[in-house]
Amino acid sequence: MKPTTKIDSDFKKILIIGANGFLGTNLLMIYNQEESLRENISFIASDLINTNIEKTIPFFPLDITNPKNTIKTIVKSSPDILILTAAMTNVDQCELDKELASKINTKGPINVIKACEKTESKLIFLSTDFVFDGTKEGGYYDEKDIPNPLNHYANTKYQAELAIMNSKVNYLICRTSVLYGWNKHKLNFITWILSQLEQKQKISIVTSQINSPTFVRNLAYIILKLIEKGCEGIFHTAGDCILDRYEIALKCAEIFNCDKNLIKPIKDFKQRDIRPKNAGLDISKLKKILNSELKIYNLDDGLNYMKEHRSY
Repeated sequence: MKPTTKIDSDFKKILIIGANGFLGTNLLMIYNQEESLRENISFIASDLINTNIEKTIPFFPLDITNPKNTIKTIVKSSPDILILTAAMTNVDQCELDKELASKINTKGPINVIKACEKTESKLIFLSTDFVFDGTKEGGYYDEKDIPNPLNHYANTKYQAELAIMNSKVNYLICRTSVLYGWNKHKLNFITWILSQLEQKQKISIVTSQINSPTFVRNLAYIILKLIEKGCEGIFHTAGDCILDRYEIALKCAEIFNCDKNLIKPIKDFKQRDIRPKNAGLDISKLKKILNSELKIYNLDDGLNYMKEHRSY
């Protein structure tokens, strides 16, 4: 398929793989909304198929599990920077179908790495707080801590990280956590909670899982700012808060004026795959780089934005 519009070679070209996804959609929305951004870069979109990409954005069909197709497509688009958001993220489903999870989350990125080595593109890879085992004492995980994945999903992402770090490509690995925000295609943890509470449904939420909930639109801006600054290596790009899942649910009820009594705290919840107990991410490195140029949202900030903007 040919691009829907001409790519200006004078622009810094950024290819988003997984452009139909949650983060990819938000990156493209920001790009379309901000003229100043379009003066400096041009976005190229790719995914298995084009489901919601605007015609003004060049689109290439791309399946990262197909080595030949991946290399051919990336060489054809020849981006300066590639943002790899495509992944199999359902933790339990990854355990049920380990082969497919490995194919998408590890072998797929390896195919992308090979293409980036040919085009000399910088690779930005989205990873997860789940690469850690959640047993660290006396603080939260920073970029120097050594991962120890507990489940297959986390292991596939960590193996991709290792492949990137051991390659010849210029890279930026962004570890994030519990992405939330309005999404018309599927529920996330926050929108599921809000849906249940607004329907007056009782829910049981664990107190034993700690994370750094991350507002997806804020993450998109963070990534663009890190690109602008030419950052490399590993960054923890998560929300500016560390809460257990029950505390997250209570905050949802508070901000959206729902009944907190519908939320029942439970110590644990039976899930197919084990999760880290405390996967809170230390974002000190990110704060130092961003300084005061961009606010990193805490959960209150993200939920209040969602309340004021009910669609996106």
